[in-house]
Amino acid sequence: MIHALPGMGADHRMYPQPWSALRDFRAHDWVRHHGEQSLREVAESMCQACGIQDGDILVGSSLGGMVACEITKLRKIPVLFLIGSAARKEEVSSVLATLHPLARYAPIDWVRLSAGKIPHEFAQMFSGIEASFIRAMCQAVFQWDGGVSPDTRVMRIHGKRDLVIPPPPDVDLLLDGGHLISITHASECATYIGANQSLEPTPTAVTPRADARVAPAVGVAHH
Repeated sequence: MIHALPGMGADHRMYPQPWSALRDFRAHDWVRHHGEQSLREVAESMCQACGIQDGDILVGSSLGGMVACEITKLRKIPVLFLIGSAARKEEVSSVLATLHPLARYAPIDWVRLSAGKIPHEFAQMFSGIEASFIRAMCQAVFQWDGGVSPDTRVMRIHGKRDLVIPPPPDVDLLLDGGHLISITHASECATYIGANQSLEPTPTAVTPRADARVAPAVGVAHH
């Protein structure tokens, strides 16, 4: 099964056609917020609610990718695809890192700031934003230790004009887009994942580091 997690404030509509053409693909909504304060706690809730099991493949956009990183520590995940996402909090834009305390006062405005230009047909999915979840996650992201299970192969798809999470040096597929490439470049993303989802897992030892970006090669915003 391929489980796809959306970006902050988004839902399953972050994965439009042709995503569903991928075999055993399921795009999820976030679980209702029941007081989770850390990415690890959200990962545990999503595993239960979405039925994520050992051997499943994960796709995560933006915040969804960070939560997916935590899921690799709870389940045996052979492959994780990060789409416009981060494996460490240090990869998030320094501007957003500076402004993130504002989310506790205006969470919806924070998501709009983080999302940048949202395609009109997808803007409605942000209307159901759960303020308490946004407040908690804006704090959780910048308190996150980061890292991925060494038994998970991580592959990164990124937009070269992403201002929320600038492209890391170890991108596997770099697209001419911004932070919402799962929407704006759905076909390219889905095609790449379809061609690479059966790769044998290779230990990557992705761990948080203060002095370097994540290596080796291993989701809302501007485009």
